This record gives sequence, structure tokens and C-alpha cells, in this order.
Amino acid sequence: MAAGASNLAALVLVARELEVSLSIEKLVDDNGLESPSVDSDTLLHCARRAGLRAKKVKLSWDGLAKLGRALPAIVELKNGNCLVLTGVRDNEHPVAFVRDPVGASDAETTIDRHRLEEAWTGEVVLVKRHYEIVDEEQPFSIRLIAALLWREKRLVRDLALSALLLGLLALSPIIFWRLLSDKVIYYHAMSTFNVLCLVMLVLTLTEAGLAFLRSYLLLVLTTRVDIRISEYMFDKVLRLPIDFFERSQVGMISRDMNEVWRIRQFMTGQMFGTMLDSMMLLFFLPVMFMFSPLLTFLVLGICALIAGWLLFMLPSYRRATWAVLEAEGKRGAFLIQTLQGIRTVKSLALEDRQQRSWDVQISQIAQLRQREGMVSAVIQAVVRPLERFAVTGVYAVGTYLALTTNDPVYVSALFAFLMLSQRVAGPLMQMAQLVNQYDEARSAVRIVANLVNQPRENISNGGVKKELDGHIQFSDLTFRYPGALNPALQKISFEVAAGMTLGVVGRSGSGKSTLTRLLQRLHSEYEGSIKIDGIDVREYDIAHLRRSLGIVLQENFLFTGTIRENITIAKPNASHDEMVRAARLAGAEEFIERLPRGYDTFIYEGSPNLSGGQRQRLAIARALIQDPRILILDEATSALDPDSEAIVNANIKKIAQGRTVIAISHRLSSLVNSDAILVLDRGRFLDMGTHRELLERCEVYSGLWSQQNDHVQAGAIPLQPRRALHAV
Repeated sequence: MAAGASNLAALVLVARELEVSLSIEKLVDDNGLESPSVDSDTLLHCARRAGLRAKKVKLSWDGLAKLGRALPAIVELKNGNCLVLTGVRDNEHPVAFVRDPVGASDAETTIDRHRLEEAWTGEVVLVKRHYEIVDEEQPFSIRLIAALLWREKRLVRDLALSALLLGLLALSPIIFWRLLSDKVIYYHAMSTFNVLCLVMLVLTLTEAGLAFLRSYLLLVLTTRVDIRISEYMFDKVLRLPIDFFERSQVGMISRDMNEVWRIRQFMTGQMFGTMLDSMMLLFFLPVMFMFSPLLTFLVLGICALIAGWLLFMLPSYRRATWAVLEAEGKRGAFLIQTLQGIRTVKSLALEDRQQRSWDVQISQIAQLRQREGMVSAVIQAVVRPLERFAVTGVYAVGTYLALTTNDPVYVSALFAFLMLSQRVAGPLMQMAQLVNQYDEARSAVRIVANLVNQPRENISNGGVKKELDGHIQFSDLTFRYPGALNPALQKISFEVAAGMTLGVVGRSGSGKSTLTRLLQRLHSEYEGSIKIDGIDVREYDIAHLRRSLGIVLQENFLFTGTIRENITIAKPNASHDEMVRAARLAGAEEFIERLPRGYDTFIYEGSPNLSGGQRQRLAIARALIQDPRILILDEATSALDPDSEAIVNANIKKIAQGRTVIAISHRLSSLVNSDAILVLDRGRFLDMGTHRELLERCEVYSGLWSQQNDHVQAGAIPLQPRRALHAV
């Protein structure tokens, strides 16, 4: 391969991760290149022309390990080509996760530190998407909140206008006082007094109306931004890949999402309110300088001291606040975990143990809050005397100047200045305190960003939406879970004809469920291919693909609502007959009709009013309501009682009619009538055939069958007679 041939391909791969559509052909045409082989400087130029921010840095292995959210990045090799670095694990066995942009597959692979350092030049090209301030597709940050505010620029304009008018009207009491002291009292002008009182009444009512209007506009703005942030957050969380939720605690996710209120409160409340109030300074400060430059500098100097003190204490306050947030997040996760596992807690009598753990966490949070409170107390211990001095200092210096000038006009000016200084000190203090509030909001932004800025699921909108027939083909499939050294599946190849029932067996950890997860595109980074009806699953529209698959797991979640709503949740427009047919096929009709409210019976969280077998049959009915062409039963009957399992098994032929069925089960007896059975062992394909064929030629399968049927032979052994009981 020519040197530099992989550079543009690597840029296209990184751009795709950043959700920017690029192609090698487009880059060559747009930049007037003679060939796709380019050096690193040309690569940087191409990235910037494509609207990306790119720079080249020199790093060591330790530097790579610290890149974190700057990934994916492009690492340059000594042969002139490059790899895309997607992650680094720096432990006792350090490895890098890379993708070869021009390999047979761009799936993620691992390379150990020694091999990478031998081939690597030490240079890395960091690429980042460039966002305009008003771009709502940018990652979550303060800039995004500003973009959402910008969408309401008319409201913001009206708020600013109302704040300016309120600032002008706020000068009216000062002007009123000056006119009273200089014109009315001095000259005993009663008619002027009456006019001034009438004017002040009108101005006061106008100010009250404008204040109400400003509050109303701020409420509307806050509500609209709140709705957009909530929609944005929930959409982002729903689009995160499944492996993120499997490695994250529900309590921590809930904590992270709840931090949005702190950001919203700061952006639309504290910060916006302070900015609006600070607009009054545009009118007050010039008037104050007109009255007394010395006193004005005194007030501003004290405010500067307060701001400096707050900035000095900011790192300590930040550390204390962050520690409290972390501890509260862990407490929330522990609480949710305990509530979710309350049956286990009760059955194992773990109440005292959980209570002790809770008490320890509460004690730690109390200590951290006390530490945070002490930092806040130290801050206030300096701020409050300075605030007092801002008032008393103006009184003292102003009185001294009034006494030394012996000018009655100056005395009235002093009182007017004091009134102004009270109106100025408030916004200035708010601006100083905003530093701490900004730091709290920034901590919250970091927490939320760590959640919603995770790489989202590759959904390939606009993909193929053809109706499926059900033909499935796996070719040389190798898959490794993120962070795992060994592949979960390795070189798997098999084919399932449309309408066929395939059983999948193997020991625990052999990769049975992983097969079905890949078929659903819960993971997209793998080598080889998975095709349905001859089309790679990655080419299908993901929503259409998943709607065409019926999935029943060992443990199924039922939503709070009626049985009708749960069965038809994936097809809300389903008719009553369709719902009943799905329930009948699943063997759920007989118990639903015995319920007092039938299909309108309400199911609570965790569905405690239903047995495990009933919940499982409802899940099967829910999977069948869309009449999927491919049905996946992943240990779907393993948790059923014998009666429920017999009902489901009796309907299997009807359920499988006209569709492809993939059934995973540890109970081999439930799969003996399958058209074929696939045997996996430690992620590898062992054999595939009918039950009889596998018994004859597959040692692993015959061994599993023997283990599960030993009880038949054991039942033939006569029991020892019981000893006779003699009365004493």
C-alpha cells in the first residue's frame, strides 16, 4: 500500500464517528488532490476544509491514555499510513483499541503497547467537529444552552427591552428626591409637589406593570427552554448504545439527568436575572459618577475586593461541591439498587446490612456538606463585612464631604447617591456571587455531558425498509465486547433458511445470546457479516429492522399500565382481534379472561399482581402482535412453571408458522423438534444439524443431553424401603 493511502480513509472514519458525512471521493474533489495518498499536513488541510477542527500533536503512550473524550483520533505510523485510535486501556496489560481504515473490516481490534510503539511515529491528529453557537446538534455544554436560548431571541429581546425600561424608571425616585429637596422644599412649591406626586404615581404603576411583564416573559422563556432541554436529554439517553446501560448504574444515570435542573436554574434564573438587573448599571453608574466620582470609586473598589475574594476561594468551593455531588450520586444509586432488589433484601434478611451501608453514606455526605458549609462560611465571613463597609463607607465619606463643603445642595446629592448606591450594590454583588453559581453549573454541565455526550448508537436512518422474508446468514463473524481481550464469538458461519426453526445450545458463556444481540444490531462493531435476505443488517433502517424482529427474553419488563397497553405497546393501532390472536398464540388468553377486568387489568411496576409464567406469556404476546418475520426466543421458557411451559410449547408450531424462529435454551428437550440445532462452545461454531445427527457426531451436544437426562436413568433405580416405624 502506498504511503499515506489510509490517511483520508481514517479521516472519513473519524468524521463518521463525529456524525459528519464525508467520503474519500468528496475530499479528493473538494481539495483538488491528484490521489487519495496524502501526507499529514494535507490531511489537516482537508479536515479544516470539511468544517472540522484538527491539529497534530506529539504524544507518548501516557499521553494517549489521557486523551479520553478527545478520541477517536488518528495515529500516524512509520510506514506513512495510519490507524484510528478509539480507546486505550492502561493497566498491567496495556492495549490500544484501533480500527484499520483500509482493512477488510473497519471493526475495532486490539494492539498491545509494545507493537504500537514500534510502528507509531508518536504523532497524533486530533479531530473535532466545529459547531456554531446556534447549532443544536453540538455536544451538551453551556454553548448548547445558549443555542436553545437563541431560538427564543424575540423573547430575549423583549426581556432586554423591559429591563432597559425598568432601569430608566428606577431613576425616577432619585430624580423625585432631587426635585423635592431642591425645588419643592426649598421654595415651598405646593403645586409642583402635587404634579410630582401624580407623575410618580403613574411611573410607579408603569414600573409595576413592566416588572410583571418581565417576570411573565422570563417564566415563558424558562418553560420553553426547560421543555427543549428535557426533550434533548431524553432523546440523547434513548439513543445511547445498550452496552452503556449495561455498564452503568441506573441510580447514577438518574442522578446525572437530574443535574439538568441546576444548569437550567443558573442559565434561565440566576444568570439571566443577574444580567437583566445588571443592565440598570448602564443608567446608574453614569449618574453616580456625576454626583461623586470619589464615592463611586469607593463602591466599585469594594465590589472588586469581593469579586477577588470569591475568585480566590473558588477552587476550594469547587472541590467541596464536587465531593458532595459525587457522594449524593452514589447514595442515589444505592437507594435505587436497594428498592429494585427489595425482594432479595427481604428474602435474605439484609435490612440491617443495607441500613448500615445507608447510615455510612449519610454520615459521609453530612461530613462533606459540613466541609462545603465551612468553605461557604469562610467566604461569607469576608464578604459580609465588605458589603457593610460599602454602605457605611459611603455614609462616612459622604457625610464628611457634606460637612466640609457646607453646601445644602450637596447634602441632597448625598442622599440621592445613597439611594443609587443601594440599587447598584445589589447587581454588583450578584455578579460577584455569580462566579460561585457558575462553578456549580459548570460542575453540573460536566456531569450531564459525561452522560449524554457518550457515542450514540449507530442507527443508520434512511436505510433499507423492505419487508423481511427471514433468511439469515452469518459469515466469518468475530465479535469482541468493548474492553474485552478475548472475542465473544470467533469465525462463526452458518445459514438459516426462511421459515426455519433453529435451536441454539451451548454451555454458559458460549455466545448464544450474543448472536441474537448482533442480529438486533445492539452492537455494530464486528468483523465478518450478518445478512438478512442477502442484505447486511447494517444497511437496514434500525427501527424497521427491530420492528421486524420479535424478541422474548428470559426476564421481560412490563410497563405500568393495562394488559392491553402492554401487549399493543409496539403496535398501538392493533385491533382487538389482533391482540386476542397474539394472546391466544402465547397461551395468555386463558388467564387474562379469568382476571376481573380482563385485558383492562392494570399492571403495576414490577407486575407483582402476575406470576412469572403469566408475565412471560404476556411478553410472548407482545412480541407476536407485530407478526414478526423473525422471532427470537432467548431462554423464553426457562423461567416458566411446567404448566405454563406446556401451554407455550403446545403453541410453538402455530407460533413458528410462516416465520423464522431462533430459540435459545438450556433445556435441550425443548429444541429436539427444531429443524436444526446450532452448537456453540466458547464462542466458536462446533456443529449444526438435527437432534439425532448431533447425538451421533457432536460430543459436546451428546454430553449436554446426557447430563440433562440422567434423571431418567436415576428414576429406574429402585428406592430402598423405608424402615418400619414401631410404637414405643
